[in-house]
Amino acid sequence: MSVKYCLIRQASPGVKGGGAYKYYARACERKKVSLNQVADMLASRSTLSRADIIANLVGLVDLIPQLLLDNRTVELGELGTFSLNLKSQASDEPRTDGFRLIKSANISFRPSPYLKDAVKFPEYAKSARSAY
Repeated sequence: MSVKYCLIRQASPGVKGGGAYKYYARACERKKVSLNQVADMLASRSTLSRADIIANLVGLVDLIPQLLLDNRTVELGELGTFSLNLKSQASDEPRTDGFRLIKSANISFRPSPYLKDAVKFPEYAKSARSAY
């Protein structure tokens, strides 16, 4: 397995008129894998049926938001950790209506060290679609 990449030409960000152009490698030719495809792959590696795996994955997708909204951090072992982060405006002093400062809530995912190590040293292959 190798990660396909393309070189893209991009102007310097924040420079009026674009500034000097440089070339950057970006992952390309990505293909999405659906829940059903993941279930098929997992079923071929285990004794569980495809239906059992789909039921568990769908249950997990339903359960994680509930746990996050219950002020919990969800740690899934070698997969990683899900948590809820709040974005807020600043206030000069404490307020009794502090919830009004909150702009949004976002889900954060931190991969486990195992998951990070698993993709640390991939092989690379230039995409045939790369213009450069």
